[in-house]
Amino acid sequence: MEKKTLMITGASGFIGSNFIERYKEKYNIIPVDLLKTKPEEIEFKGVDTVLHLAALVHQMKGAPREKYFEVNTELTKDVAENAKKNGVKHFVFYSTVKVYGYDGDLYNHKLILDENSECNPVDDPYGESKWEAEKILKNLESDSFKVGVIRPPMVYGKGVKGNMESLIKLIKKLPVLPFDYNKNKRSLVNIENLMYLTTLVIDKEGQGVFLPLDEKNLSLKEIAEGIEKAYELKRVNIPLIQPFFWILTKLKPNIMIRLYGSLQFKNKETQEKLGYISKISYESGIRNMIGE
Repeated sequence: MEKKTLMITGASGFIGSNFIERYKEKYNIIPVDLLKTKPEEIEFKGVDTVLHLAALVHQMKGAPREKYFEVNTELTKDVAENAKKNGVKHFVFYSTVKVYGYDGDLYNHKLILDENSECNPVDDPYGESKWEAEKILKNLESDSFKVGVIRPPMVYGKGVKGNMESLIKLIKKLPVLPFDYNKNKRSLVNIENLMYLTTLVIDKEGQGVFLPLDEKNLSLKEIAEGIEKAYELKRVNIPLIQPFFWILTKLKPNIMIRLYGSLQFKNKETQEKLGYISKISYESGIRNMIGE
């Protein structure tokens, strides 16, 4: 079978660099640096699929609201319009579960979202800018220009940054942790599972929304214990007593929601459309992070 020619924006990022290393023999890959090349200057000739990874993600020190829309919305629009104009048949956009408007829920641990759940990002320029880009891409779709949207939850794997990196550092540092908590459930995706789903979207010219997920959703206790086991750490996990739990919820709501809140997804439609089944378990995925 002839190799597909795949153009990747944001190729130097965590997901892009992992994808290229893993699948450089499977596809003819053309990396594009949008910091150096304007969308209208891109040579799309012979490109079967554009995998658009370039984005401005959450910045620890903050970024102007308009910058998120400049990169995540307008730049996406410009790349997609030029790809369509130049005959590209398939555009794969990396969005985020932030488009649903949830970081987690401390009160409703039974809520489960899916590909068709309502999106309503508020006061989150990252989620809002991605959602605006999704709507623009939907309007660009035609019989000759298919759009696949991938919405990853929290991604983990070797070299990962963000919330998972912070949690691992905390567990490595403290011998006693307030992580004996199993009421919540969160959806995660290992980088290997994420990349595998991406290949399915590319190969099947997937159209619509896709949720890449590990096989099962995990509680905070299960997530922490998996990290401790993988790194061979002896840690004492204790529960937070209720008064202290709710005081912290008032004082540090964002941190408490991310740790103790539930954020669950199911991806039945993704499985049916693509035949997707996660390839690697959470335990194996965490073990693969050793040796960073």
